[in-house]
Amino acid sequence: RDVQKQAQLYQESVRDQAELDDTNGIELVQGRAAGRGRSMIAVKREKLERAQNFARVMKELTMLGRFIRLADYLFVEGMIECVTDSANQTLAMLVPHKGAGDKQSKGVFLTTISFAANGIQFTPDCESVLEELNVALEGIISVAQQAPRIVFMRAFAPYFDGKPSGLNPPSIIRATQMFQDVRSHVNTNITEAYKDAQEYVKIFEDYRKIYNFGRTWSFEEYTSKPKTLREIRRDMYKQREWRNELDRMKISHVVGCLFIDSKTLRNDLLPTTTNTLDMIKALLMDMSRDTCLEVLEDIQRRVSMLKQRPVVLDEFMAYQVMHQEQVDDKKKVLASASGVDDMYDMLAAYEHKVKAEESIKHDECRDAALNFVQELTNGKEFIADNKNSQMEALQSNIASITQELQEITSSLYQGDNVNPDADPEATAADLEQLLQHVRELRAACDTFRDYQRLFEMEEDSFEVAAQTEQETESRFQLWNSLNEFMEKSQEWTESPILDEDNNVELSIDQVRSEVEDYALRAYTMGKKNPDDPVVSRFKDCIDDFKQIMPMVEELANPALKKRHWDEIFRIIEADIPMNEANTGYSSFSVRMLLQYSVLDTFDQIQAISGMASKENSLEGILDKMAKDWEGVQFIVLEYKDTGTYIMAGSDEVQALLDDQIVKAQSMRASPFIKPLEERALKWEDLLVSLQDLLDNWLACQATWQYLEPIFSSPDILKQMPVEGEKFQIVDQAWRDLMEAVSANPAALAVGADKERLSSLQDCNQMLEEIQKGLSAYLELKRIAFPRFFFLSNDEMLEILSETKDPTRVQPHLKKCFEGIDKLHFDDNLEITGMISVESELVPMKRHIKPADAKGSVEKWLVQVEAGMVESVRDVCCHGVEAYARTPRPQWVLQWPGQVVLVVTAVYWTRGVEKALATQMKEAVKDEAQSSNAQLTDIINLVRGNLSKLNRATLAALVVMDVHARDVVQDLVDNEVSDPSSFAWLSQLRMYWEATHGDKDGKDGDKDFTVMVRMMSAQVEYGYEYLGNSMRLVVTPLTDRCYRTLMGAIHLNLGGAPEGPAGTGKTETTKDLAKALARQCVVFNCSDTLDYLTMAKFFKGLASSGSWACFDEFNRIDLEVLSVVAQQVHEIQTAMRSKQPRFFFEGSDLPIRHTCNVFITMNPGYAGRSELPDNLKALFRTVAMMVPDYALISEIMLYSNGYLKARECARKIVATYKLCSEQ
Repeated sequence: RDVQKQAQLYQESVRDQAELDDTNGIELVQGRAAGRGRSMIAVKREKLERAQNFARVMKELTMLGRFIRLADYLFVEGMIECVTDSANQTLAMLVPHKGAGDKQSKGVFLTTISFAANGIQFTPDCESVLEELNVALEGIISVAQQAPRIVFMRAFAPYFDGKPSGLNPPSIIRATQMFQDVRSHVNTNITEAYKDAQEYVKIFEDYRKIYNFGRTWSFEEYTSKPKTLREIRRDMYKQREWRNELDRMKISHVVGCLFIDSKTLRNDLLPTTTNTLDMIKALLMDMSRDTCLEVLEDIQRRVSMLKQRPVVLDEFMAYQVMHQEQVDDKKKVLASASGVDDMYDMLAAYEHKVKAEESIKHDECRDAALNFVQELTNGKEFIADNKNSQMEALQSNIASITQELQEITSSLYQGDNVNPDADPEATAADLEQLLQHVRELRAACDTFRDYQRLFEMEEDSFEVAAQTEQETESRFQLWNSLNEFMEKSQEWTESPILDEDNNVELSIDQVRSEVEDYALRAYTMGKKNPDDPVVSRFKDCIDDFKQIMPMVEELANPALKKRHWDEIFRIIEADIPMNEANTGYSSFSVRMLLQYSVLDTFDQIQAISGMASKENSLEGILDKMAKDWEGVQFIVLEYKDTGTYIMAGSDEVQALLDDQIVKAQSMRASPFIKPLEERALKWEDLLVSLQDLLDNWLACQATWQYLEPIFSSPDILKQMPVEGEKFQIVDQAWRDLMEAVSANPAALAVGADKERLSSLQDCNQMLEEIQKGLSAYLELKRIAFPRFFFLSNDEMLEILSETKDPTRVQPHLKKCFEGIDKLHFDDNLEITGMISVESELVPMKRHIKPADAKGSVEKWLVQVEAGMVESVRDVCCHGVEAYARTPRPQWVLQWPGQVVLVVTAVYWTRGVEKALATQMKEAVKDEAQSSNAQLTDIINLVRGNLSKLNRATLAALVVMDVHARDVVQDLVDNEVSDPSSFAWLSQLRMYWEATHGDKDGKDGDKDFTVMVRMMSAQVEYGYEYLGNSMRLVVTPLTDRCYRTLMGAIHLNLGGAPEGPAGTGKTETTKDLAKALARQCVVFNCSDTLDYLTMAKFFKGLASSGSWACFDEFNRIDLEVLSVVAQQVHEIQTAMRSKQPRFFFEGSDLPIRHTCNVFITMNPGYAGRSELPDNLKALFRTVAMMVPDYALISEIMLYSNGYLKARECARKIVATYKLCSEQ
């Protein structure tokens, strides 16, 4: 404070800073006369002293703030030491230590344990304790944070510039290594303590069975099933043992800083055993009481029965049987009483108190068991004392019942029982009562036989009882059958024949069956008793009814209608009135009609009944046919996203129609159809109409499904407006039809609509016109772009429907061009290049603008074709120029694969001819060495790191270079040195020549082209873009095939390689097309081909200049081959005459003279035709055989970079040959 006051005094005495800085004394203090009373030296000295004092005071003032900050630093340091000491004390408290006189540590944290699903859990657990300790440590730090700091006191604020700042104790404490180590040690101690505790508490896992038992055990479930005493004893013993184990359980333990309390766990488990044991004891108590009462009641009942003393025979015998049963049950009864004793003994063993009344019952049960044994002995003595008297009574009863049965037998053949004129109903009733009595006597005899068996007497057979029952039964059946037949015959003849609805009520089948049954009974009874007058009467009744039975059968015919009854009544001259409703006749019976002498006209009535049956059969067939259509519906489904329906299937309807139309036509030929003729005609007409409708419907649906996606394209509608308008009419009619069928799909309802059939017929006629127009339209497009001939109508329409966006034609380009997979379009949708399937890009020499075609796809595709030829030729021209000035290993990686092959072939041909032209063998040898060196360079490239595209190029190049090397080596081996030698001329050679003028190419590159020669044949390179495709390995067989095919081309003939499967016929033809840059379309022939399909293909060949290879040509039918011969002849004639156009199969077509037809054949196979002679004359044949697999394998391995290709190839071929022979 003194320093502060002094500094303030000096500040007030000094006027400003300028005065302090004035060391010369020139400036004086305001209001004071300068130099008055003092000299200038004195003033100067005063000012110097004042300035020095002021500087010293100000310096001391600044040092005062620093001193305050130093004091704060010392305070913070003290707090940090206090916090660290507190943390160390906490750590020391957690670390267990034991001195010489210390007792066992009690731990720091109390944690209890309990069972969990996946182990034993602590409360609190490790995480909770760690969290609390960390909270405590943070609390110590927060105390340091809350301590008052002098640097922040308001009294010292003037000593600091701005807001005072100081150290942050919490941050310093947390960053202190010592505090971090203490905190880490605290966490480690707690974690390790809990880890050790986890090991310790594993001893309690033995008690988990009690825990699980307490969670899952249910007294209700336990008592839901009956328990035996043994099971209860086992369960009670288990609970008692568990209780003893819990009593021995350790209740606490100290692990590190943890005091583990297991007493809580024991207290939680003890109620489980205690409660369970109590409930089981209560259950045992209830079981004991209930069982005791049941056993006591049972024994008392048995004793009561044993105390009886019967006198009557039946009762005595029942007592004897009962006594024996009780003797048999003695062990069981005594065992049940013993079981009750065991229950009460167990309750006593487990110190369970039993009520006094229950103890009394238990004592009674014991006494009853002893009484039961005594009564068994008494009963046995009673039976022995009375056995003889009861046996005498039994003999007396047997004699009495035998006499009664004999009397009954004699009565059966007396009185009304044998009187044929007696009343059958009364006699049958008396016999039925007598039969019941005999059966009762028979049962008594069976009982007496059982008594004899019990007394161990000789058993009586009682044959008289069985005989009496049989005879009584037979007599009763005779009279009862007679009575039943008389009642039923009366019912059959006197009941009304027709019911209220004029339907026949009498069932003749039932009558016939019952009459036959009664006749069989009479026959059987007569056989047993031929002289019985009652049987004779029974037979007479049946015979009498059989006389009118045929008439009853005819009159009860259910097929008889009113018209038939009219005729019958007219014949018998019966006057039967009509009923009140005048809908039929009043009731009449057979008995009534017999009064009109109906038996005399039986033949006429039989004829009417037979005719009614036939008519009824036909009517039933008609009804069944109509019923078969019930529920038969046309199934319609939504068709894609068109918003309408199509018929899903008509097999069921068609099968039913085929069957019923035949039936309906057969019915009309029947002589009995007249009453049903009108109905049958209507039904047949409905079926025929439905058949016609179905045929037209299916035809219309198939055509509509084909045309609907076509005319859904606005581009197609724009190009075919007339056909589009017609299709809109058909489409609307189709939608109306399907909407109506969807609402009512019943088949008969659909077939009954004649207008619907007429509408479908009109639609089919219009669809036929639309298809004709569509075919004519597609024919025009094909003529405009001939490669369309190789596509189906569907593929063409997909292309033609994408007129606005040319990029959507991309998926179909592969079908039109050999090597173009897609075209490269720039931002203006101009075509700037061709892309192969291998992703090789060849730029177009001139850009093509599809927009200029104004939607005509065929126009810009023609431009693409022309641009392709021009671009490939241009790239070849530049490739020829670059080859001469670029090292070959670099050059082959810079140009498209097709250009690499053709230019390499040109320079190879040029080099070999130049060597041969010298007519020096050394020159040819040098060329052979050059070829070898070039091949080695390419193989080294193949073995390097290449892109996929370059690797494909080099693979094809190696194949051709190997063949070139072998050709030159053959020339060397055969010492050929003349360029006109056949060994050289027979090779496929390529020349870069001017189309007109100098052969060396000095007149300008634009007029140059590649010419391909082989022997006398010469063909210009086609410049068809082929992509970066692989080439076929050239073997001697390949060369021979090439020579034949090139000769055929030179003579304007076709080629015909023939041989077994797998000899390379088709592949060699395709490879020659690649060598000449021609499009080659391969077509697999079958016996389903017709001449129209072949004509379409030939049109495409002739007008596009492409090649076609018809694989397995001799599978085509001989009739078609004859027409094909004429078609091929017309094309070859036009080529020979150099005509620009020719007329072929009704079309005026342009012809390109590069076209040709090749065929391959497998002679000798089943299903192959022999070519007609006029067709054979149009082709040059070449026989193909099994190729040299070793050579092919060697070259293929070379092309993939294998240096030891020959050795590997030999091993591979040998391996696969052995495999094929297994």
